[in-house]
Amino acid sequence: MIDIQNITKVYKTKSGELKAVDNVNLSIKNGEIFGIIGYSGAGKSTMIRLLNGLEKPTTGSVIVNGQDISKASGTTLREARQKISMIFQHFNLLWSRTVEENIAFPLEIAGVPKEARAKRVEELIELVGLSGRGKAYPSQLSGGQKQRVGIARALANNPEVLLCDEATSALDPETTESILELLLDINKKIGLTIVLITHEMHVIRKICHRVAVMEAGKVVEQGDVLQVFQQPQAPITKNFVSQASGETQEMQASIEHILANHPSGKIVKLSFVGQTTEQPVISQIIKQFDIVVNIVHGKISTTTSGSLGTLYIHIDGTPDQVTAALSVLAQHEIQTEVIEHA
Repeated sequence: MIDIQNITKVYKTKSGELKAVDNVNLSIKNGEIFGIIGYSGAGKSTMIRLLNGLEKPTTGSVIVNGQDISKASGTTLREARQKISMIFQHFNLLWSRTVEENIAFPLEIAGVPKEARAKRVEELIELVGLSGRGKAYPSQLSGGQKQRVGIARALANNPEVLLCDEATSALDPETTESILELLLDINKKIGLTIVLITHEMHVIRKICHRVAVMEAGKVVEQGDVLQVFQQPQAPITKNFVSQASGETQEMQASIEHILANHPSGKIVKLSFVGQTTEQPVISQIIKQFDIVVNIVHGKISTTTSGSLGTLYIHIDGTPDQVTAALSVLAQHEIQTEVIEHA
């Protein structure tokens, strides 16, 4: 569906050249939800502008459904953009128009007849859960409702790709969850390819199938979301995963305290995937090896590919007992990592 090939984007500034995107290669499959995550300045916003042709790459190409967007211009580019819609952090609604009129706007531009516009608008209002709000103005809507209007408007021309630029960053946590559920539902119902730009790992975990992590213009890591959560490689990815897993400074301080005051034991991080999250393995190793186990911190996270559990435990026993216990955990396909310091 989308092939990003050797993309580099260089801006000329007063202080010299700024490389916003640095030799990036990505392949996004038809019908998947693909996340691009990074902190401010990582290059992810430039990436999304390259995807819809708002920016031209300095080198490389952006192929969307067989068409090179990076080389298209004029009528060809305008037609291509009708198949690549976008929703924004701050909604970008027309405040003088009602919900119905906002959704109908791209259909008007495309020259769709009035009767067909009305039918399509009605379908979209139902799809995004805004029944009964068609005559309301944006000023009468909540943040979540405004974003639903933005999503409906983006879907008006039956796009092949939906780009989401920090689409939930301006929303409260509960509303964020509802919008993410809506995007996931739309993806399942109509098979829409979604590319989601964010700086929040819990957004990636919630709905994305695969993810690319960007830092200083480069993609430093990419893969299936469950795999990246289970085995993050790059330091920045580990930081994102720690934040999404609820690994707070208080928890790190607790680990340091236990390590300092109980030198005979070990802090071990356990990672469970899928059905292993439901196995009573801790009680099993306590009974089998007569060791003392204290739970320091734990959480089960759900991704589109399955559940991932993270558990920090303090094990106290003889070196042979601890080694044997960790061996049993490994037999249950549970990843173990001895933590030397927080």
